[in-house]
Amino acid sequence: MKEKDKLYTFYKLKEVKRMSKVKDRPESTAEHTYSCIMLAQYFIKKYPKLNEKKIIQIILYHDMGEIYAGDTFILENKKREEKEGEENKAMKKLQKEVPEELAEEMKNAWKEYRENKTKEAKFAKAIDALDAIIHVIKQPEEWKKYGFTEKKLRQYKEPFFKEFPIILKFFNKMIEELKEEKIIPGEP
Repeated sequence: MKEKDKLYTFYKLKEVKRMSKVKDRPESTAEHTYSCIMLAQYFIKKYPKLNEKKIIQIILYHDMGEIYAGDTFILENKKREEKEGEENKAMKKLQKEVPEELAEEMKNAWKEYRENKTKEAKFAKAIDALDAIIHVIKQPEEWKKYGFTEKKLRQYKEPFFKEFPIILKFFNKMIEELKEEKIIPGEP
């Protein structure tokens, strides 16, 4: 495989469609990665003991397996169970297709994210969880379409924020604002 083609492999992430919308089209996983990096840049300043470079690398590579495995929506429980195996296969394939200089870095960052043992990996997961919420704050129809309520948000997202009080506080404030704006219903 020629070097230009190996580099192009990363561009395939732009083709992976997510359930979230950007105007009238699906968001790409590459767009999601970009907005996660922007969120990380904002919140990392509030956690100076974390390794910023490592976090950015983890976020950059965290969804690369989706090039071949595709994205899995949070409410697709059966598909989520199969996701890890599919992404493991995808990453093995990708390692052979990307430039040698980046293959190991990609594998290590992706593995760190999946294992979720380091503070940086946990921070990256918190950012990933937060991005999906922020992405749809101006799309009330999406909240209704999938039946998202305060309870569901807390169930699916809040566990990621427990180790990061500043992010958790932001999340709680955002939920209150979404309820005030009648974007999500509160709990009775």
